[in-house]
Amino acid sequence: MVMTLRSRARWIGGSLTVGAASVTALVLFATTASASGLYCGGGRSLTAEGAIQSAIADAENSASGDGLFTCELVGEPQVFESFNDPNFGHVFRAQVNMACS
Repeated sequence: MVMTLRSRARWIGGSLTVGAASVTALVLFATTASASGLYCGGGRSLTAEGAIQSAIADAENSASGDGLFTCELVGEPQVFESFNDPNFGHVFRAQVNMACS
């Protein structure tokens, strides 16, 4: 099969158009997905309650960066206790999931 320069340019142009459309669709999907979503926050403190509050604040701060200011806790906070932290010794870490809109 003989391919002319013109048909090769059309083939490349068609591929670029399909590629650009795919990238545009991914960008639109990503911005729509962040319109309301699940945010994970993490925190550390000398008390379990302080670690949970720090994790909630972390998730809310992340959501507010996306323009979402109403958040609700999803599930129970996870709290981990560490006795050998190199900086603080005994410390609590917490993780929370929050649905924000």
